[in-house]
Amino acid sequence: MRIKIDDQALVRNWQIAERTSKGPKSMAVLSSIYVKAYNDVITLMATDLKTSIKCSIHEAKIEEEGECVFPTRGVGEIIKKLSTGYLIETTDRKVIIKDDRNQFTFTTYPTDEFPKLPTSASATLACHIEARELSRIISEGSFTGSSTEEFPPYLSSALLEFKEDSIKLIATDGKRLSLSEAILSETDHERTESLLIPIRGINELDRILSTLSEDTVVEILYDDSQCYFRTEDIELAIRRVESVFPPYEKIILSDKTTWMIVDRQQLIDALEKVEIVVRDFNKVVILNLKPAGNLLISACAQNVGEAFVHVDADIDGEPLKVGFNVSYLLQGLKAIGDPTVRMSFNGTHGQMRLQKLGDDKFLYILMPVILPEEMVKEEGETDEI
Repeated sequence: MRIKIDDQALVRNWQIAERTSKGPKSMAVLSSIYVKAYNDVITLMATDLKTSIKCSIHEAKIEEEGECVFPTRGVGEIIKKLSTGYLIETTDRKVIIKDDRNQFTFTTYPTDEFPKLPTSASATLACHIEARELSRIISEGSFTGSSTEEFPPYLSSALLEFKEDSIKLIATDGKRLSLSEAILSETDHERTESLLIPIRGINELDRILSTLSEDTVVEILYDDSQCYFRTEDIELAIRRVESVFPPYEKIILSDKTTWMIVDRQQLIDALEKVEIVVRDFNKVVILNLKPAGNLLISACAQNVGEAFVHVDADIDGEPLKVGFNVSYLLQGLKAIGDPTVRMSFNGTHGQMRLQKLGDDKFLYILMPVILPEEMVKEEGETDEI
């Protein structure tokens, strides 16, 4: 194999593929990228046995066709430091990278030791979706799941649910739940289908989406073991999780005793100020909601201090004093970009629902912290600033 490199396409695609080439240390060949060069197309392939990727570079300058398994670390570090106008050639289990002033040689792996990657050739098409919308539902819907392996497995997974005209992404860690939905312009699926995908794979998909044009169309396909995300030049395969996601629709309750509409950024700013007091303590903040009044956010940490911050808000329903983990509350608010949000509360022990104003395609459910009696003062005893 002999390839002439005259632009940055190889580096861009190498950076996408190399994140997946991190398998178990017992299988050194997984720390590699399989490179094929045929018919003016260079294909890069990598896998960690749970996630696999194929990247294609079209109209490549291939002087001699062939294929080889390159070590990720050495080859990748060199091609990122070289300018364009260099050669990559393979011979006798070696890869040589050279230009007029430099030459580097690395040992390669046998091609027959590289795992066979899954393919979407016979997979079922679920939907087409633009990269911007897929990235949006990932950022809004997956942040409550764990990126480490948890038990039960659904705690470190996200549920992809396809219906005739929509796709939903849902995740939970048992204390909270996030859900985001996108409406599809094309109907590719005539029945409801649910796929459970590991959060690690979802996060890798989001990183790839960030390298694409926002209007790039992504095909989502699936078979019995894999879920595929495919564009013209990239195919990402993520192994499905063999577990059952809880019936999340039964968790979502419509009951509410108090509700408010508030400026999202003002609320974030206020919470970040109050968080300074409790971030190394219990992370608990108290929301004191008074209908026809402002929102008072307070926090107290022993041997540290107290904080009281007022926020303008449109509040209705019953007066309520309720506590939350401030980190969890901030994560929900930061997951969306809308300027105004609505929050519904169901007493001191019921779930809080965070949604966009006038848009039901995002939902964040968070359970409150049970406050000790000494933290819940009677009406009229609230500290004044």
